[in-house]
Amino acid sequence: MKKILSLALMILGGFAMLTSCSTDNDSNPTIKSPTKFSINASPMADQYIQLSQDNNVNLTWSQPDYGYNAFATYQIQVGLVKDGQVTWFEKDGKPKFLASTYTVCNANISGEEISEALCAIDGFKYAEDYVSQGFREVAFRVYSSINTSMKAEVAGTGILSDNYVTFKHMAAYNAVKSPGYIYLVGNCTDWQTPNAGNTEHYSTWRLFEKDDEIGSKVYYGTFDLPAGDLQFRFYKALTGWDADSMGPQVDDSGVPSEFSGSVFEGSIMIDKAKGTWLFSGFAGGTVEMKVDLNQKKVKFEIK
Repeated sequence: MKKILSLALMILGGFAMLTSCSTDNDSNPTIKSPTKFSINASPMADQYIQLSQDNNVNLTWSQPDYGYNAFATYQIQVGLVKDGQVTWFEKDGKPKFLASTYTVCNANISGEEISEALCAIDGFKYAEDYVSQGFREVAFRVYSSINTSMKAEVAGTGILSDNYVTFKHMAAYNAVKSPGYIYLVGNCTDWQTPNAGNTEHYSTWRLFEKDDEIGSKVYYGTFDLPAGDLQFRFYKALTGWDADSMGPQVDDSGVPSEFSGSVFEGSIMIDKAKGTWLFSGFAGGTVEMKVDLNQKKVKFEIK
């Protein structure tokens, strides 16, 4: 009986070792560097598609051969086709992918994201510059990679699909994402009323978001300001004196302020704040301004 029990334990132990090895191999697979993968043609490829904020475009593809059933991240690149040549959405000579990513081989791509990319390819920087281009042939390709938990790409896993697919008749809309801006208003702008009638006057007194930080609500501007007492606040929009004012305090009065060396840093109130920064005896010169509405901080630096 003891011999039988001993033999049974040996068999069980060997099975456990095999199971353990199998588990280790599954959790630590050897990743292959894939050489190709393909996008599937869409049954909607010949249909007329007017993009909008409320629709999407479906795309499917095969998973690259990573040697196991990998959890890959997929990104979409859009291009415009003309005379058989594709102009891909790029930035600084490198592929620019849409913001949304996918972890399955099936994507419902936002009509808004596609339109944003097409507007960028067309060179429209501001919404007011947009001109409809009608229905055109639009291309799509997919980039696959395996990423770490810190979103770093694992070397040797990144690959573009070896083909692209097109939709023959697709029309964008005005989805231009322009940098946001705010207005500088003060004695340097002759205290002109911040309303629609003075839009042209204030066109040169704006602070903008950076092109690659659209939607950040962090604004930058550089201004040549005259010598004397310098007094100003900011406005989110040209809607009159009261609704969209931003300053160091709510009360409509000057807050004595000083540069420390060449820099001033302080806080800003963004809800109907009509207080102003007051720099007495400003020597005049170029001032770089940064207004961060997220942190509610300002920085002014004399250059």
